[in-house]
Amino acid sequence: MKKKNIKQKLYTLPEKPGVYIFKDENGEIIYIGKAKVLKNRVNSYFQKSRKDLKTEKLSEKISDFDYIVTNNEMEAFLLEGTLIKQHKPYYNILLKDDKSYPFIKITLKEKYPGVYFTRNTKDKNALYYGPYFADDAKKVLQLIYKIFKVRQCNYNFDNKPLKRPCIYYDTFLCSAPCVKYISESDYYKTVIEVKKFLNGNYHNLLNELQKKMDDFSEKRQYEKAADIRDQIIALKNIMQKQVVVLTEDKNVDIIDFAYKNSSYYFCVLNVRSGRLVSKKIDVFKNIIETEGVFESYIMQYYNRNISYPDEIVLRAGTVNPEIIKEFFNKKSIQASFKKSDKLLDIAGFNIIEKIKQDEEETKKQIKQEEVIEKQLNGLRKILTLPKKPEIIDAIDISHFSGENIVASCIVFKNGKPEKKLYRRYKIKTQDKIDDYAAIREVVMRRYGRMLKEGEKFPDLILIDGGIGQVNAAKQGLNMTGIENICVIGLAKKKEDVFLPDTQKPLDIPMDIKLILQKIRDEAHRFALSYQTLLTNKKLKKTVFDDIPFIGEKTKYNIYSGFKNQEELITAIEKNDERVNFLNEKQKKEILKKLKRESNEI
Repeated sequence: MKKKNIKQKLYTLPEKPGVYIFKDENGEIIYIGKAKVLKNRVNSYFQKSRKDLKTEKLSEKISDFDYIVTNNEMEAFLLEGTLIKQHKPYYNILLKDDKSYPFIKITLKEKYPGVYFTRNTKDKNALYYGPYFADDAKKVLQLIYKIFKVRQCNYNFDNKPLKRPCIYYDTFLCSAPCVKYISESDYYKTVIEVKKFLNGNYHNLLNELQKKMDDFSEKRQYEKAADIRDQIIALKNIMQKQVVVLTEDKNVDIIDFAYKNSSYYFCVLNVRSGRLVSKKIDVFKNIIETEGVFESYIMQYYNRNISYPDEIVLRAGTVNPEIIKEFFNKKSIQASFKKSDKLLDIAGFNIIEKIKQDEEETKKQIKQEEVIEKQLNGLRKILTLPKKPEIIDAIDISHFSGENIVASCIVFKNGKPEKKLYRRYKIKTQDKIDDYAAIREVVMRRYGRMLKEGEKFPDLILIDGGIGQVNAAKQGLNMTGIENICVIGLAKKKEDVFLPDTQKPLDIPMDIKLILQKIRDEAHRFALSYQTLLTNKKLKKTVFDDIPFIGEKTKYNIYSGFKNQEELITAIEKNDERVNFLNEKQKKEILKKLKRESNEI
């Protein structure tokens, strides 16, 4: 739709509440919003008044729009959330799974629910507690496994029960439901206790542990008493970290927000049984200050399958109370609105601190960018490049005792790593160590492909090595028919920089050389990580890997059911029911192989 037609459509907008839907030239939904008055809100996107960068980009992309009239603002609020969840428009503020905040997850649909550390809250068949700081989440989980002995593995209970429990049972961290050492009903009761614990109900558990410790002491079972004592100490440490902020044993969430520097800051404090157990701050940058954003954030936050509090505390005047009350009434949560509150002040203080941190980080980033700009311009002058080297490739070769020879090629853009462009290579033409041949191969493969596919070449290629390695890279380029890319090498011993076909290192000031060292070290790290991965795969190879018709599931069944090769051989020869998962071909191949081997599985 042309802009002229959009203007005509704007005149027909009603002065009623509803939801508006913006589309691009392909008819894709790019933004969904709600409005008290559709006519006023939608028109604001097409006025020439100052907008933030994100809204300007959005306005440029709008080629058409639709709208849905609702009876009231509450209906518009709920419909907006439903449509955003369904279509996931690019320009909407979406409360995504924040990878910086871990949760504790309890699966709900399994016979024996598991308890896990996770950073993803998408599973609808699970309940999430948190967010936590990573170390705290891991400590809480370890205590849960030690006290409640719930499972932490991913065993599929649709399969047959295992013959014996795993190491978690042997180390007293699991009650082994996989071998039916605990009934389904008893295990379920344990999971209920775990939920109470995660909701902050520590005192009952503390009393039970104290009683158990005393009982073991009276029976002179001192090792067991000492184990319970350690659990009590760990529990008390967690309790001490979680500051008491309410005199009542209430479960409350406190939420506040601020808008500063074209960014929204949201803070959620989780109080469980009167204790402040966790804090979460979400930041959305480059956003125009818009009515109803706080309500949208709250709705998205509590539409996830997380553990709900009894009460939500919000600062009075920041939201429409009728909308919020109606939303939380459906979830049996009380919504309170306060002008002043100790916990709201804590949330506000945390937001202010986060804003200060971001402002300091922005200053550092600007300073760092100035340094990088100076370094890149310095390289341009010293290497007599036609322009500043915005894109730099770096290549490194790695091997393990002459085996698993691999290469990495990383890409830096304007002095920063572009990890999505990183590539790894297995050296195909060499069986023994030959850095020069390996570099030639990688250069020919990488830049030959780029030449064939018409991709843009880098402004500079950095090789981890000295004169020989640089010459090998240049030869690779020449053999591919490429002559216009500058190649340099950075030798580790003296950190000298070489051009091809020269014996004398370049005179490069240390402040400029630093960026080359940074890029070279990253290439080395990436190559080493790939080489380590291949080496570990080789070390994990088992006696069954070379046997035909034996897959991962079959290997798992063998390792789960048999202690050693002799036991497996005997079972096959006697046609024991324990090897019913093997067919005749598999049995024949296993016997053929294992009769030549006698090591333990």
